[in-house]
Amino acid sequence: MRHRRNPPPRTVRRGLRALAAAVTAILAVVLAGCGSSSGSSAGSTAKGATTRLTVPAGSVSASQGAFQYTVKQGFFAKNGLSVTTPLSAEGQLKAAFVAGSVHFDQLAGGDVLDLYAKHVDIKTVGCVATNTGYYLYARKGTTSVAALKGKKVGVPSLGGAPQVAMEAYLVSKGLPADSVTFVPLGSIPNVLTALTSGKIDSGLLSTPFDFRADKAGLPDLGYATGPPTPYVVDAAWAKKNPATVTAILKSLAEGTWSYQTHKDDAISTLGGFLGLDPAKPADKATLSKSYDAYLPPIQAPPGRCSAAYFAPYTRYQPAGQQQALKNLAPLIDNSYVDALAEQGFYQGLQKTYGLLPKTSVAAVLR
Repeated sequence: MRHRRNPPPRTVRRGLRALAAAVTAILAVVLAGCGSSSGSSAGSTAKGATTRLTVPAGSVSASQGAFQYTVKQGFFAKNGLSVTTPLSAEGQLKAAFVAGSVHFDQLAGGDVLDLYAKHVDIKTVGCVATNTGYYLYARKGTTSVAALKGKKVGVPSLGGAPQVAMEAYLVSKGLPADSVTFVPLGSIPNVLTALTSGKIDSGLLSTPFDFRADKAGLPDLGYATGPPTPYVVDAAWAKKNPATVTAILKSLAEGTWSYQTHKDDAISTLGGFLGLDPAKPADKATLSKSYDAYLPPIQAPPGRCSAAYFAPYTRYQPAGQQQALKNLAPLIDNSYVDALAEQGFYQGLQKTYGLLPKTSVAAVLR
């Protein structure tokens, strides 16, 4: 059940508006950065060498908190990695994988299925949950999902996770998946702006932008879930750099474990990413709720993926992709997580950082 929240005050809205503007301003820069030699992923060439990685953040959301914390608190550096994480957009991130300028990132489930169907050589190497969810908001006066038939729904990109989640949600409500028109807007902040200005009829939002929608008095029409947002690698690159993939997953698992067991430190990092100041009571309250929104089981340290997490959503991919999506087994590579589990790595994290909230090591590993 989804619990209602108290919306953020005006100062929070100003901070989020500034963040949205910043995202729009640097999107063009991201692709250029991803294509540079300093931004390309590279395997370590000597003992003690540092591997540099550019891992663009594909969304402006509290869902990015654990990753940003892993970077800021030095967990990547601990494992010999130097990671930069510029803001990007779903469509650009997918294109970067196709171009070969990004070799590792967290990619929306719909985009993963699209790339796999197009025979782009990728593998999922870790999942933080079995699905990904978004809050569905609409224009004032809208009282049901059925009322959206024939209307415009804002999403960051066509075919991305929010669209797939919405299509599945429509079907669950007895409506055809194509009963709405999807409008790509580049980012979740842009979706909210378009919704509040009346340019679209509804939109899929993540935290903390659902708080702003509540404040604006927009109708909340429910929670739509789609495929997970897994960590993905370029398979050829991973084959050449298995130690780097392992180092990435170790960093993420430890960073996320620390993030989810050290709320005050986590909120400080999250505030920096979202443009909110935890020293201000109102901002701190928003950050606290945003942090809580992505605790297990919504997100956990990366564990195993399963084809079964993606299979229910293949029906929402284009008709021309259906044959290629019948067998998803080659998409999944749990060998890195399996090896860490066999080494007792996850149990060691629990001894170091304590129990995770609302979950267990077994549930993380799935």
